[in-house]
Amino acid sequence: MPPAPAVLIHNPGAGTSHRADPAQLRAALRDAGFDAEYRPTRTPHDLGPALSGPLPGPVFIAGGDGTFRAAALHLTGRGATVGVIPLGTSNNIARTLGLTGDPLDIARAYRTATQHPFDAGRVQAPWGEDVFFEAFGCGLFADLLHAYDPTAPKSPLRAAQAVLTTLPGFQAQPVPTHVDGQDSPAPPLALLEIMNIQSTGNSLRLAPDAHPGDGLLNLIRVNGQERDSLAAYATAMLRGQFDTLPSVQEDVAATFTLHATGQHVGQVFHVDGETRTHAGGPVHVQVWAGALYVLRPD
Repeated sequence: MPPAPAVLIHNPGAGTSHRADPAQLRAALRDAGFDAEYRPTRTPHDLGPALSGPLPGPVFIAGGDGTFRAAALHLTGRGATVGVIPLGTSNNIARTLGLTGDPLDIARAYRTATQHPFDAGRVQAPWGEDVFFEAFGCGLFADLLHAYDPTAPKSPLRAAQAVLTTLPGFQAQPVPTHVDGQDSPAPPLALLEIMNIQSTGNSLRLAPDAHPGDGLLNLIRVNGQERDSLAAYATAMLRGQFDTLPSVQEDVAATFTLHATGQHVGQVFHVDGETRTHAGGPVHVQVWAGALYVLRPD
């Protein structure tokens, strides 16, 4: 049979992009039975024209989580099918889908792939509407990300500076929350994350049981008054047991409303790897079931 038509999006700036260039990826995808048209996208602004109009087949996204987000924002709600080829640093989405190893081997493995729904999260907030694919939240991680400035080039030095400037003044704050319309009390929080997949940020595996195709989101809240030790948090994330810690509360639902207040938690939210400034007012979050479809090698 002739190869099936497809589209290839490749981010040359991804953390491990040197491991596979577009020509190598096209050859590997041809081995998998796809004739992937490479559509160059030098900046995120090029993705709109590259992905507009009818698509000839699945869209293979070679890059990291940021590349996936930038492309997926143009594909949600269109019945589009995506194949992920991890070239980033954290690759949270790829890891949740079980895609690890050499990117060219992963591309070839799509020969026997099957299609699965992939949810997203929809946000309605005072700053406007947003969509997330990994996680949405407030608290310590959002504050750190905001101090780091994710719009600037990656820098370990700036990351260290963000930690040093954020941690000393951070205070846990109450975030009154409704889960599927029901009041869900919690103590002042160090962290609140609504997860669509298992991890966010730099491989922070906060919701080991999250499944991006179950039509639900996982709310993770960390008690800011009775925290576990940093060693306990790190060990639990490595073991996939973060949600079992005494200071962690997990709820699984389809809709959430946050009434964020306070100097720290109320001002900054993150939407995947981006941040938003919040001046007050309710924030509504709901799952977007089947926003996309993803291919997963058998």
